[in-house]
Amino acid sequence: MDQFPDQNNTPHHGEEQKNRTTPILIAGFIVLALGFLAGWLLGNQKPVDPFQSIVPPVTSQGTNGNEVQAPANWSKLTMIKDQIYEIYDGPIDENAMLEGAIKGMVDSLGDPYSQFYNAEEYSELNSDSTGKFVGVGIQINVQNDEIVVVAPIDGSPAKEAGIMSGDVIVRVDGKVYTGKDMNEAVDYMRGEVGDPVTLTIRRNEEEIDFEIIRREITTKSVRYEMLADDMGLITVSQFTQNVDKDFKKALDQLSADGAKGFILDLRGNPGGYLQESIRMASNFIPENQIVVSTIDKHGNREEDLSKGGDYIGTPLVVLVDVGSASASEVVAGALKDYDAATLVGQKTYGKGIVQTIMDLDGGEGLKLTVASYYSPKGTNIHQIGISPDINIAYPDDIPAVDYSQEKDTQLQKAIEVLQEKLEQAD
Repeated sequence: MDQFPDQNNTPHHGEEQKNRTTPILIAGFIVLALGFLAGWLLGNQKPVDPFQSIVPPVTSQGTNGNEVQAPANWSKLTMIKDQIYEIYDGPIDENAMLEGAIKGMVDSLGDPYSQFYNAEEYSELNSDSTGKFVGVGIQINVQNDEIVVVAPIDGSPAKEAGIMSGDVIVRVDGKVYTGKDMNEAVDYMRGEVGDPVTLTIRRNEEEIDFEIIRREITTKSVRYEMLADDMGLITVSQFTQNVDKDFKKALDQLSADGAKGFILDLRGNPGGYLQESIRMASNFIPENQIVVSTIDKHGNREEDLSKGGDYIGTPLVVLVDVGSASASEVVAGALKDYDAATLVGQKTYGKGIVQTIMDLDGGEGLKLTVASYYSPKGTNIHQIGISPDINIAYPDDIPAVDYSQEKDTQLQKAIEVLQEKLEQAD
């Protein structure tokens, strides 16, 4: 469900690139080739034993040029495979064995953000990133071996039914799912257009059943409107490709309509492409100032700088909540560090690590955590989150179908804060 990004302007999934990796962030992801898998990942012209191709030689070279020393007991993998073929009395699916071995290797990391995708799963991941898919419309993640809703997608049947950020999915159509079953749960929740599915969620220690009708989900990442004669509201639901261009169009149109200040709503935004978040934040941050930096396991540091923009110094309020994650936190953290905006709402999700996704042969994909990211002041917010300047709760007794801006206490506070900023600017 979480998909995304691009730290070095590399092509998106499926496009040819030198190392065939696509950096992303969180909910997001950045992908580093495993040296001992290189022969298999990049293909092999000769027919080979597929298991032999994932057993590394004593030493091999990683994609970063460093020599990788393989443990001697990797040969056990081939030995076990040979024993299965020699004495196992039953049908053998070699592709299923290979996939199981690879998934087990990645799962052993104990990192919910690192994952191997078979061809079907990777195709679904890529379809999600286009903004169109069939399902209930939620962004989910694993916390404490539970499946937690990061955010329902705007306009989705899940949001209309009342699913909220922070809800824990306990059962799907009566079957219990835990964190380790997340991929299976995702597959089940997709289904066919028009088919119902019942999600049992836990909220404040109470279990609630929601019957949701699956439908095609089409996400629109940027929406905007005038709130008053001099205020513009821009809601960004996720950092998909080209969202920075749509965001700039929204700024320009609202400005032309008379807006002198803006409210940027990042609530429920689970993240997306890193480069999009950098370009978005650049509208309000002076050129060549650090927006975000990353440090990998080798201590290598990379800094992403502001491109500069037309709205530096413009009164700005940013709405955040527990569903604001990853790329959303990059934007919120940078704007807060430079005092370019006032943050209103609740503490953000707290995802301060970076992943990369790699295209593999056969339409498969690999996602690995490769770095931690830091705000301009050097803060890493992983598992901590960003505290807003003004903390105010969203009333949890407002059903999604009964939403109105007047009942939205967080938005009303943001309007109040922006009004004060505009008065001070006059």
